[in-house]
Amino acid sequence: MMVLMLFLSFGSIFILMRISGFEGIKEALEIKPAYILFILTIVILSLIVDTLRIKNLLSALGEVLPFAYLFKFNLSTFFIGYITPFGSGALPLTLYLMNKKNISPNKSLMIFTVKLLFSGIFFGTVPPILLIFFRKQLELGATLSAFAILVSIVLILLLILLIYIILKPQFIIYIVNKVEEIPFIKKRNYNIFFETTRNEIIQYHKNFQDLFKVSSGAKFFLVQLLYAIIFWLLFYSIAPILLIAMGVKFNLLSIIGRQLIFYDILAYSFIPSGAGVVEVGFASIFSNILPKVLLGIFVGIWRFFTYYVYLIASAIGFFLLMKGKDIVN
Repeated sequence: MMVLMLFLSFGSIFILMRISGFEGIKEALEIKPAYILFILTIVILSLIVDTLRIKNLLSALGEVLPFAYLFKFNLSTFFIGYITPFGSGALPLTLYLMNKKNISPNKSLMIFTVKLLFSGIFFGTVPPILLIFFRKQLELGATLSAFAILVSIVLILLLILLIYIILKPQFIIYIVNKVEEIPFIKKRNYNIFFETTRNEIIQYHKNFQDLFKVSSGAKFFLVQLLYAIIFWLLFYSIAPILLIAMGVKFNLLSIIGRQLIFYDILAYSFIPSGAGVVEVGFASIFSNILPKVLLGIFVGIWRFFTYYVYLIASAIGFFLLMKGKDIVN
């Protein structure tokens, strides 16, 4: 999957540069090192913020782990998420690494779903607000506006579905019961496994209710939402900084807004991290902002900092964690 991902990503960037022309490389070579250092600092800050988000969640669940371990843990889950379809590898790795620190699978699942929930709240509310109140400033045009509305509807529906699943354990228990009744599974007598699963679902629901109890739930909600907002704003600030470095004039709200609306959809496909889809998609949504000659090189540099730098850093964290003594009880 990683080979396929790299092939599609580099191939897409090469094709974009062939179409837009290679003259933009000269502009890229003239970017001052200070901008590069600034962007790398933003990447590091975003990883620190995301780790603090996990630490705050674990603290609310009554668990304490060192920041250094959680930072490597976070990098590891980023790495596996980046190289597996739909980021599907992040959850099992989360369960595995937290189990090595004697954190129950139930609480480990909370780490995964609460991060997903607050990112969902962010993406499910901000894009519609932008489209309702700032559509003119986004400068999307008729086609992109229609697609943006469709994307916003999908994100809202996904958020509603996630909240429903979290708040209604009976729905998941119903699915578990139906799976248990499948003839070839029923023959194998997995009763203990399914009973344990049902108990874990009920316990998860209880843990979730405890997180948002009246006494401290509002503070926890605001802190987690703030971490999510800061993380994504840091991530989305990379494109504007690149445009400044390349001397391109732009509307800041338009650049940030387009990323907010489209990135979450473009990045999720069977190919890990939407390789190929993201590059072509971003070339499309930035095509009426950037000069044609700069489009290919801009997308290539943007993808490097928003994906490959994260991939390299997370790969280092993953191998350090798996090789070291951190995961040994």
